[in-house]
Amino acid sequence: MHIGQSVVIITDAGNPIGKAVALHFASLGATLALVDNNEVELKKTLRSCRKINKSSAAFYIKYYDELTISALFQQVKERFGAINILLNTWTGTEIPHLLSPTSIIDFNNIMQNSAASFFIFGKMAAEFMQHQPHQSVIINLALSHENHQPHTPTTSKTVVSGLTQNWANELADFNIRVGGIVPINHQDKPYDQQPIIGVPMQDEIARNVEYIVRNDSFSGRMIESEIGV
Repeated sequence: MHIGQSVVIITDAGNPIGKAVALHFASLGATLALVDNNEVELKKTLRSCRKINKSSAAFYIKYYDELTISALFQQVKERFGAINILLNTWTGTEIPHLLSPTSIIDFNNIMQNSAASFFIFGKMAAEFMQHQPHQSVIINLALSHENHQPHTPTTSKTVVSGLTQNWANELADFNIRVGGIVPINHQDKPYDQQPIIGVPMQDEIARNVEYIVRNDSFSGRMIESEIGV
């Protein structure tokens, strides 16, 4: 796929990873639709991208519900004429222990927040992409919610990997590829001492996103972005 002629929706564009991918794709000439519920950080990403490429727009959405996300995709399609690539970020946490006093509440919160919005973005992208004559790509990115650390909880990795494979199989007939990325850290430190994702990993993830987009045979698989080796 030719990135310079693509319209790219980037979710969580205000966080460091989303911003890094946005800047990378702006440098490659892509048209960017930047999405986040953090308006301040979203505007910062937009300003940085427009210094490189004027073909960028910010879409602030307060709630990640089905109606809001559906309207967002419609706005992007009407403004730019197509939706070629979605960077779909899962910012999840570990599933709570069964015997935890608040396990049911915690589990419901995970399903209603991280899981629901992630699934809705994927669904809406597929619904728009299936009617396009050209190939489209959905890239699922698994991150930890806590400070976007390079250690991704096992639950997040498992869920994102499973959905990536299932969506790839389901959408292959519509010429839609689905790939995934999960950061891993080989530094021998406890989880709560892991550093916040820095520039080297941000750049690594951005390059991996580009690789998946350019590689027309990549679908149904995950890439592990390594740092601290």
